Amino acid sequence: MGVARLRRSGRIAKEIAILLYGSDTEGRQFTERTKTLVLSRHGASLLSRYKLIAEQEIFLRSFSNDREIEVRVCGEIGEREDGHIYGVAFLDPNVDFWGIEFPPGEKLTKSLTQLTLECPGCKERAVVQFDAMELDVYTVNDGVLRYCKRCLISTVWKRASGDDAFAEALADQKQEVQPKPVQDPPPSQPAPAAIPNRRRDRRTKFKGTACIRCSGASEEVVECIDMSRGGFSFCSRRQYSERTMIEAAIPYTPGSTSIFVPAQIANVRELQKGKLFRYGAAYVRAPK
Repeated sequence: MGVARLRRSGRIAKEIAILLYGSDTEGRQFTERTKTLVLSRHGASLLSRYKLIAEQEIFLRSFSNDREIEVRVCGEIGEREDGHIYGVAFLDPNVDFWGIEFPPGEKLTKSLTQLTLECPGCKERAVVQFDAMELDVYTVNDGVLRYCKRCLISTVWKRASGDDAFAEALADQKQEVQPKPVQDPPPSQPAPAAIPNRRRDRRTKFKGTACIRCSGASEEVVECIDMSRGGFSFCSRRQYSERTMIEAAIPYTPGSTSIFVPAQIANVRELQKGKLFRYGAAYVRAPK
């Protein structure tokens, strides 16, 4: 710590017409024609009308080279009248997706790439190695969404108390992270090609919380793993059997008004020698 580090690559402010598709925070499938704002060798910041959540995975297609890649949402950097600004990172860090020569990585003040974060609930600490886009998200929001193994939910982790050197460095770094104005793409861009349907309901990784109700048991808040139009999967220390009927609210925020929908446990996988279970649940439509 205390030694200056470099970003893995420099960033370029460049608007490229792209197509995004995946699921939003309510599990609804979407396809959106939008644009990037800033590029790096390992990701981008981009604009979207849809609400996305940190750690979920979506697909991105570039019209400039007709290539497609799966990306992870690092988090929201900002919000404007025309949408949300998100930082995304490629799942494969070695891919040369943009086909652009990037400048050398900028110097990051005082080891900003590595710091100690703390869960606000249980005060668990972890040393985190940030990527460029993750750092930008943290810089703007003063926190990052992470899964806590003690709390068994995702919480907004912040800098651990006592790290004054990082606080000073972060103040300098915030001057770099400013969303740039976006221009509309040229009207001559070709219409997006049809997206091949790889499966009946595309499953999207979704690290968020859900509230589960089951007859004869108290409500429990669980961590979701992925979701699709037809259902979702989650982990719980409570044991349910296959075909058990439940009600679920996704996403779930304690203290807010939640809408519960009926679902049924479709499959069960035992983890950690029976101390944890992974469940797949299918939504149940009400009879007409």
